[in-house]
Amino acid sequence: MPTEIRVTTDDNELSLEQLSWAMPDTSVVMVRIGENWWRLIFSARGGNWPLAEYYLRRVRKLENVLATLRPKHAERLARFQEEALPAVEAAIAARDAGGLESAFAAATDMANRMHVESGYPYIKWVLPATAPPGLDLGPVVAAPADVAHDHDDGAH
Repeated sequence: MPTEIRVTTDDNELSLEQLSWAMPDTSVVMVRIGENWWRLIFSARGGNWPLAEYYLRRVRKLENVLATLRPKHAERLARFQEEALPAVEAAIAARDAGGLESAFAAATDMANRMHVESGYPYIKWVLPATAPPGLDLGPVVAAPADVAHDHDDGAH
């Protein structure tokens, strides 16, 4: 009989099964992806292109996390990243507001079609009418040269 693998931390000891149960499920990760997706477009609309780039990186990272945690979605997530996100990325890099609006709408439509394809036709993303609260989405004001920047893509 194989020995059960356990992970010990300062606070407890957990089995791999317990760790698996502690991982966020698809809906939790998708909520985070949606939040970052909306912030991406509103950042660009406000002229804060670096923040739009940041949120695009967050969307990609969260999609990769979801593909790892829930492999049944990996093919669709990879297809979305290969077919929808390059146009979004190119428009952000070019600071092309019109191109981004088109690419963003097309990507959102693709995501909604993929929800249908994966058996969740009742999940339909719709861009909120107003920007998410809590961040200055306007143009970047240069920071003083002596301010250190942390470019960690961790949760914010």
